[in-house]
Amino acid sequence: MSRKAETQARILAAAISLFAERGYERTSITAIAAQARVSRSAVFWHFGDKESLFQEAFRRMLVPFVEQFKASLGHLDPRTRLFELFEVYEGFVEEHRAEIEPIVRWVLESPKLRASLRKPLLALVEQFVRDVCESFEEMVPDAEEALALSAGFVSLLNGNLVLSFVDGSPRTQELRRKGLRRIAQRTLAAGPR
Repeated sequence: MSRKAETQARILAAAISLFAERGYERTSITAIAAQARVSRSAVFWHFGDKESLFQEAFRRMLVPFVEQFKASLGHLDPRTRLFELFEVYEGFVEEHRAEIEPIVRWVLESPKLRASLRKPLLALVEQFVRDVCESFEEMVPDAEEALALSAGFVSLLNGNLVLSFVDGSPRTQELRRKGLRRIAQRTLAAGPR
């Protein structure tokens, strides 16, 4: 790793940690620089300003999620692949809860951060809808219906994620997970309309 890449990695690690712990408003460039063991000017040199650093830190937080979805599920039959996509989403949320919780908080609490995160978050959601839609398209002949079902199921997954921060009891989380799968099973059993 080059010295430049190493410095950027330290700055980003410090930024991710501090943004998650303190939030955007209470995290200063000075604090990020101190934790990364670089000068303030180095932070500005590599990232320009606090908002650009935040956006890059957020993008880096999403990398594991995107990479986990790149794992090939194409060899599975469409029904199994659909349910496996649900598992990957929920497993990722469980594994990365500490990183996801501040993102949800930022989006809900700060209009400025919501605007800043809107584009990458929506791109991630749209990509996941397309992944789910690929499975539905093999089971539902109508492309519009497949897309609508995909958007609906991704919305349910996202809703379960947000609800888990309000009510994280294992019992209710498991109930929501089972409910999502039962809805999918009944939808598929009903066949095309």
